Amino acid sequence: MAQTLMAAETPKIVTVDVLRAVMSTEEGKIKIEKLKGEFEKEKAGLEALNMKGKKLQDRIQKDGAVMSTDERHKLEKELMEIAQELKFKEQQLKQSGQADQRQVVESMLPKFQQAMKQIIAEQKIDMVLRREAVLDLNPSLDITDLVVTKMNSIKD
Repeated sequence: MAQTLMAAETPKIVTVDVLRAVMSTEEGKIKIEKLKGEFEKEKAGLEALNMKGKKLQDRIQKDGAVMSTDERHKLEKELMEIAQELKFKEQQLKQSGQADQRQVVESMLPKFQQAMKQIIAEQKIDMVLRREAVLDLNPSLDITDLVVTKMNSIKD
């Protein structure tokens, strides 16, 4: 009888991966696809810059021995500038991608919160932890897929 009483008092604790939940919804996938198009254009520009740098580096390696010192220094300087620009643009692209991801999550937060409230009430959940904050857990305690399903069923 004591075990039954203790089991009844055990709080129901689950986890949810907010980012995965939002990005796995139909709406989240559509929003991310739109952003990918813009991302691909930027990425193509990086690839072109990268190819320009590789061609320049190949030229320096191939013809460097027969070039004048001034010409070699000029090409090496240009290569350094390309490398710096490439690094800067890659960093910008990464930050832009993270900002876009945050924007998608923020735009869908009301729907996420509505889904969570419904699930918490239906399942009589006492505590929800962010999946990122938990080192290890039984997979049955992760309700992310349930949240995705619930969010997909909520109409705006």
